[in-house]
Amino acid sequence: MAHIQWRYLGENAIEISDISSNVNVQIGLKDYLKGFPELRIASFMITDKNLTLVSEKHGFMSVSNIIDRVTSYRHDMNVTASLPLSIIPICYDEVFALDYRILERFCKLDYEEIITLHLNAEYTVAMFGFMPGFPYLKGLPLSLAIPRWKSPRKVIPKGSVAIANEMCGIYPNQSPGGWHIIGRTPMTLFDPLKGNITSLKLGQRVKFQQISKRDFDGFTPN
Repeated sequence: MAHIQWRYLGENAIEISDISSNVNVQIGLKDYLKGFPELRIASFMITDKNLTLVSEKHGFMSVSNIIDRVTSYRHDMNVTASLPLSIIPICYDEVFALDYRILERFCKLDYEEIITLHLNAEYTVAMFGFMPGFPYLKGLPLSLAIPRWKSPRKVIPKGSVAIANEMCGIYPNQSPGGWHIIGRTPMTLFDPLKGNITSLKLGQRVKFQQISKRDFDGFTPN
């Protein structure tokens, strides 16, 4: 990797920025660096373009050695390609699509066209944030990109599928939020009592599959 940009984040962390728009490159780099315990990296935080490294208690062995390792990294795109495609059921019924009229006006499309565009896209889990288990999904068609609400809603129901700017997201639990709601999934995406607490993995590909309101009400998880 050439032309590495990095900066200190306080005394115990560094951020390597603008690595790649493909989050799987950040995942591969993280796994590569974990193979060098002498670097004294305690933990990693991945976003859609950046990788943050947090040092062990006594600090990094050498930042220059870390940058040398990063520079020498060559990503194998097949490493994370084995993650299965995740199919997420979604109901676009008006009772769930709280913002469909706003979307129609802003995007200058009727709602059936919006649904078709949303369904035809393939997304990638770029990062988790905002709240535990909230996936940021890259791949939203630009024709559906819409700014966040200026004033967030106080309550967004669990499972709401939403869009903001060039991202799609899914609210794993009820919470406040400022994204535009396009539908809802009956899937439980985050359960801290399970061994695998999240249904989705970083870098995983995602497609939505439309279901009816009747199927939503009768949905039984696998």
